[in-house]
Amino acid sequence: MCFSVRRTCVCGAQEAHFMHRDNILPEAILVNLYCPECRHQAVWNPQTMTEDCGWILEYDMEGAKFFFWEKGIVEDVTPDFLFDQGYCSWNGLTPIDLPIRARLHAELAPLFQQDRRAYIQALKETMLRHVQELKEAGWRKAQSA
Repeated sequence: MCFSVRRTCVCGAQEAHFMHRDNILPEAILVNLYCPECRHQAVWNPQTMTEDCGWILEYDMEGAKFFFWEKGIVEDVTPDFLFDQGYCSWNGLTPIDLPIRARLHAELAPLFQQDRRAYIQALKETMLRHVQELKEAGWRKAQSA
């Protein structure tokens, strides 16, 4: 089971959707979120931070290690591990993937009433194109989609 949260970046200009896989880590594990506009405010620390397409996520790594230890999970807990394994990562493939997917579905919704097969085909093509665009842009989670 996962839970989903929204966080605003340090400068307040952008919001990101997060999921926390298996409810192991609390929301507070993400200490700071820097969007591409405010990333210059971050003092890079590879021991506590990871990056994805201009976004920087800063984690409380001591807390994260404690929560994993408390659950009996013995892993090499790093910022990349937390992000790539979905323990505190985008809900979707990017920080705003959920609203984008909702918009894409809404745009195709009228077709559903007209021709369900055409709707399914259009949805499939639209989503494949969306993922391909994210891969080409370099989004980490899209690379394995």
